[in-house]
Amino acid sequence: MKRKMVLALVLAVSFLWTSATVNAASKGKVVLGMAGALSTFDPHTFSSLPISMHHTNVFETLLTRSPDGKLTTLLAKSYKMASPKVWEFKLREGLKFSNGDPINAEAVKFSFERILDPKLKSKQYRYFKSIKSLKVVDEYTVQIHTKKADPMLPPFLAIYGFIVPPKYYKKHNKKFLARNPVGSGPYVVKKWRKGEDLVYEENPNAWRKPKVKTAIVKFIPESTTRVAALISGDVDIIDNLPPGLAGRVSSSKGARVIKKQSPRTNYILMVIKKGAPWMDVRVRRAMNLAIDRNSITKNIMMGFAKPVAVLDGPASFGHNPNLKPYPYNPEKAKKLLAEAGFGKGFSFDVYIPRGRFMMGKEALEGIAGQWARVGLKANVRVMEWGSMKKIIFSKYKDNVKPFLYYLARMNTAFSTEHMFAGAISSRSAYGGFRDKGIDKLINEARSTMDNAAREKKYQEIGRILRHEKVPIVPLYQTFRIFGVQKKLSWTPRADGKLIAAEVGLAGSN
Repeated sequence: MKRKMVLALVLAVSFLWTSATVNAASKGKVVLGMAGALSTFDPHTFSSLPISMHHTNVFETLLTRSPDGKLTTLLAKSYKMASPKVWEFKLREGLKFSNGDPINAEAVKFSFERILDPKLKSKQYRYFKSIKSLKVVDEYTVQIHTKKADPMLPPFLAIYGFIVPPKYYKKHNKKFLARNPVGSGPYVVKKWRKGEDLVYEENPNAWRKPKVKTAIVKFIPESTTRVAALISGDVDIIDNLPPGLAGRVSSSKGARVIKKQSPRTNYILMVIKKGAPWMDVRVRRAMNLAIDRNSITKNIMMGFAKPVAVLDGPASFGHNPNLKPYPYNPEKAKKLLAEAGFGKGFSFDVYIPRGRFMMGKEALEGIAGQWARVGLKANVRVMEWGSMKKIIFSKYKDNVKPFLYYLARMNTAFSTEHMFAGAISSRSAYGGFRDKGIDKLINEARSTMDNAAREKKYQEIGRILRHEKVPIVPLYQTFRIFGVQKKLSWTPRADGKLIAAEVGLAGSN
């Protein structure tokens, strides 16, 4: 390989946290009101975004995302691609876990081997299944060897793959570790009552100090109750603020509303199977053209959403900026339906999980009303997520009629590949679309280490999906909405996570 290409393939990043130089203990206390509860503090057995926000306070990864979304280093002070199948990480020296154990290459090796151990049944295995082995080069240098070239490994290292002390995690069983975590993050867990509250205290061995010494999390599932707690001053910041309650917060004396576009895309998947009208691409185009996305985002989402063209948004690597959301054109939709032999329309079921997505039911009912104007009768079926999954996973059985379903996908890896592989690929559990050509392009992009070439492949996939295949009904990316006391110093992250260690009081470090 030419020297220029080698240099283009090598990633070497070094990032110094200014907080690492702060030796003084943090002061003060903040109270967070959060919707999502916490089921385990074992950092290797979870895979959901709400839980990861808590784990990030207690554990650390080799790499991370800065608040503005940039991939950078954390426990690793630098990293590089030594070869297409070897990633090498240089660790920061002299760091300790909260129990005093050293953070070194052996700890990294143990942590990933634990994730890959089939006995653990880690939900993170799928993100790291390309790993063949880990090699300790020296005390602070570790290599990750992969079975094949894997450009997605660094982004996933910034989400999962928390590093833990080997002796402690070998000594205790899974049940104990689920409630008694030991990591190297800014906080340690002082108290935790499932479904009720969680108390963090500053980790005495932390090299990155939290903004305040004590952070209390109150789990409040009901949005109206969270808002009331914020306005009364019982909590300092709340997440998952519904658009309809934002005005109540902004009109209060002590609180304000902060929003941030998140990489979460809401969309409708079609089960493309024999007997479905949308087997015809003209019908799929018509269903997209019959939706007034601007009206939905303005009137139902109250401006807290932005239409998208495919699945990804501007923040994603591989995003094609030349693709525009489908325009609202009901007349053209009617024409396409007539050409496909459905001039009189048709009826179908569309499923949505109860309470899972912000204003999802209201948005879907609005879309159903727009479809009705072109002769399409959508029967909106609201179900519990567990029941809905059973229907989704049985979609290709002969006795299951074709249907559509409403989902939202969080692009935690900030990569178009992450979105396409999860919803468009034939191997996707949720996808209703199968195309060998698209699968081939996804696999090619997945193994292309040259970033520029990989980005072009993703952009081409997006173009084909938008203009030729039309396998889904892309809708919009939502905004994460927070209610925040004016006394706080806090800026929302690009990934939408509310991390307790990043919330500070005005004037705090």
